[in-house]
Amino acid sequence: MLTVRQVLAMDIFAGACVVAGEAGLDREVRWAHPVDIPKANEWVREGELLLTTLYGYRDDPLAQSELCAALAAKGLAGMVIAIGSDYVSHAPEAMRQAANEADFPLIELPWDVRFEDVVRAVSERIINDQYELYKQSLEIHRTLTRVVLDGGSLQDVASELCKLLNRPVEMDDISFGVLAIATNADSEIDETRRVSMKSGRSSTPLLDYLRRTGALVKARTTLAPVRIDPDEQTRALGMTLARILAPIVVARTIYGYVWVIASGRDLEPLDFHAIEHAATVAALILFRDQTAHQAEERAESRVISRLLSEDVRIDNTLREEAARFRLRMEAPHAVMVVDPHENELATIETAARNSARRAGGVAVVGERAGRVTLIVECSRAEGIDEYCKRLLAEARFFPSPIRIGASALHDGAGSLRRAYDEALEALALLPALGAKRQVAHFDELGLLHWLNALPPDAFAENSYARRLQRLAESDRARDADLLHTLEVFLECDGNGVRAAERLIVHRHTLKYRLRRIEEICEVDLSDPFCKLNLRTAMLSRRLRAGHNGA
Repeated sequence: MLTVRQVLAMDIFAGACVVAGEAGLDREVRWAHPVDIPKANEWVREGELLLTTLYGYRDDPLAQSELCAALAAKGLAGMVIAIGSDYVSHAPEAMRQAANEADFPLIELPWDVRFEDVVRAVSERIINDQYELYKQSLEIHRTLTRVVLDGGSLQDVASELCKLLNRPVEMDDISFGVLAIATNADSEIDETRRVSMKSGRSSTPLLDYLRRTGALVKARTTLAPVRIDPDEQTRALGMTLARILAPIVVARTIYGYVWVIASGRDLEPLDFHAIEHAATVAALILFRDQTAHQAEERAESRVISRLLSEDVRIDNTLREEAARFRLRMEAPHAVMVVDPHENELATIETAARNSARRAGGVAVVGERAGRVTLIVECSRAEGIDEYCKRLLAEARFFPSPIRIGASALHDGAGSLRRAYDEALEALALLPALGAKRQVAHFDELGLLHWLNALPPDAFAENSYARRLQRLAESDRARDADLLHTLEVFLECDGNGVRAAERLIVHRHTLKYRLRRIEEICEVDLSDPFCKLNLRTAMLSRRLRAGHNGA
């Protein structure tokens, strides 16, 4: 990147003088362009260095000062004024003041230096720099491509890129678990980098920050490198060095990420070219590895299909196929079904395999009916919850939240079909447990499982269900929110203080609402049996609303 500061160091600018806007000398110069007509800002583009005699502005001080602000807002690199002529002897004071306010470099150049020579010198420098960048970029591409052709790994790519750029490099999987890491002995690193090296995972607080600020979304949507500069918030999180984040993309699906860290000197255009090459080469390696594993994944899916079939027979063939994945037929198992939501199914499948591998347990993973299914070997019921939490952690930084339904723990593989049905039911009833819930365990469904088994007619003929319907219709007619008030009141076990706090209303307001509810529904909210029936009807109502929205 050619800056105004570097341009001023060229021989053609030996007699030049910066008279204002020195704070902007590191602006990028993409071209030099002479303009001498009024409204010059309409004839130039971002990154250009404007050359002018101010002829079109010589008698208009207001237009002179407004010009600097307009050019700075448009993203120009700076302005060079030819001085010593009859038009202008020095940059006007109003222009200097405006340039200083906008950090816009204002440069005086002797009249006898021809703009034609300036344009030629700047253009040659830009073209030569671009050619040199192209040569360096091409050499990096060739070097990294050789790594792939020689059968190299992601670690080989990271090490080679680290050597070429003399910067720390990290490659992560889709869940930001470290796949490869490389650092030179003299490289400067920051605290977030140390966390990655020690824990084998990128810093969670930093990733949370990048998600909130939109940097992760930008990388995912543009599929291009994103520069991340340190600020007050990142420094508090331990990130004091700038870095580039680039997605590793196979067929427009993200399989991981590459990081390049500044390490003591600012990031340069070559770093952006290099990280794109590295991401492409990493994609080739991951695609190669994926192709090699496809046969094993197909065999894994066959095992899942056989174990979850209606008439499963545990014969020697199935035992041998399951043993290939260390699955023991007599051991306790559970089934988990994952709804990918808006995420790529292959991405969720990869995350599920990663979570099982990091847990050190035994699990088979595969796609089934548009969802990801896991058969997990567990010695205790608590292990099911641990698997779910680990999978949620793997998917924490995915574009949208996943949802998981988990079965109870079953002895032996013969009852896995029942476990699969339990997991499906838990997933289907998840919305009834709360809008923010991501995991539903069959064992916690309790009453919901019974309500789910009831035919629709049983709900329609329930008097408490009809009372809730009457309350909902009253809310719609009066634009009220009594149904929600009742729901919160019941969830708080009839505790008015807690309910008022959750609803953020005064206790007298809550009492008034509860009296209205009793009048409309013809119920007594002090009666425990009445509250039990209302809460059951409320659960059933939420259950059916979840089914209708699925």
